[in-house]
Amino acid sequence: MRKHTGLLVFIGLMAVSAAAQEVHVDYDRSGRFSWYKTFAWYDSEETSLEGHNDLMHSRIKNAIEHHLSQGRLTEVTDDPDLYVTYHAGSREEVRVNTAHLGYGFPGSWSWDPYWFGPGGTGTSVSTTTVSKYTAGTLIIDIWDAREKKLVWRGTAIDVLFDSPQQADKKINKAIEKMIKKWRKMKPGL
Repeated sequence: MRKHTGLLVFIGLMAVSAAAQEVHVDYDRSGRFSWYKTFAWYDSEETSLEGHNDLMHSRIKNAIEHHLSQGRLTEVTDDPDLYVTYHAGSREEVRVNTAHLGYGFPGSWSWDPYWFGPGGTGTSVSTTTVSKYTAGTLIIDIWDAREKKLVWRGTAIDVLFDSPQQADKKINKAIEKMIKKWRKMKPGL
């Protein structure tokens, strides 16, 4: 019984660690981030969920506005320093996990063909689980409004849930992680 409980805990930990939220940031190394004070939205059908899922669009946009405004940026409607947009998507993924648990006792003087050599007895158990899940990707792009070039991109990948409350928590967590990295940007020369 203990072997099975340990196996289940091990498989559960493997699944949780594999499903952890990934956040990555890339930026223009020569960017002069201290010059940027204002931002405005640049929405289009290709870059947002507006018109496809208005509730999710509103959640994402509000979270980005909130976290950008917490730092050194102010949202404006005219003549911004930066344009902000996002892209969101999802796809079905399959995860295969195999756990091997076993033990052996070395040192006997018998020949054991299962262990390929002299001595030893043991037991081994392998369990493979297959699970399907939906992986969501959120990309935030920040463009220099005057030069019309991308200066910063944040990407988050996570498992999606049907619950709007869980989705809201994951979105806020991902956006907060990304925007914290924006705030830590070192100004260019």
